[in-house]
Amino acid sequence: MADHPPPARPAESRAYGGPLALAAVTLGLLTWPIAFNLGAYGEIFYTNVFQVVVASTILLVVAVVDDSTSSRWNWSVRVALAAPMVWLLAAGYLVGSTSEALDRPGFAVSLVVILCCSVPLTLRLLVKLSMPELSQAGSRRILLSIVTLVAVVGAIGYLVGREHPRFMTCADFSVAGAAEPEGCAR
Repeated sequence: MADHPPPARPAESRAYGGPLALAAVTLGLLTWPIAFNLGAYGEIFYTNVFQVVVASTILLVVAVVDDSTSSRWNWSVRVALAAPMVWLLAAGYLVGSTSEALDRPGFAVSLVVILCCSVPLTLRLLVKLSMPELSQAGSRRILLSIVTLVAVVGAIGYLVGREHPRFMTCADFSVAGAAEPEGCAR
């Protein structure tokens, strides 16, 4: 039986390999802790809220200053990017703290909506700025792959957090300096 050379990889795949891997790993590393903590503790920690606020605020400034980010949806992107900072300021000044704000249904629901809208737009703009070639029509499949991968990583992070006694012990949380979640394995 003759050896056949492996099929040639498309040029598009070769050109995006490194940047695609970098984007996927970076976005996965940002997504996992939020999802895990939500699963393990039933909470979105203030550090995660601040990460979203900082990332979206920086990208808001970039979107205002950099013309390459403009699109027909520019106003909605800017609103979505400003929403986390507006939420944080409203929670601090109207309620007194983000923790207390999360105990109020209106603030909690609005944070979930913000996270569902702002985080994907923040990630999309980050990918667009760092790898503009992924914004072209021919690379929609690759962009969809990144989004799908991040969603899968987030879902797995949530499930691992929710089912933490199967994966971790109380000592694991203690050694890491984290509070022990309810039901952790001793």
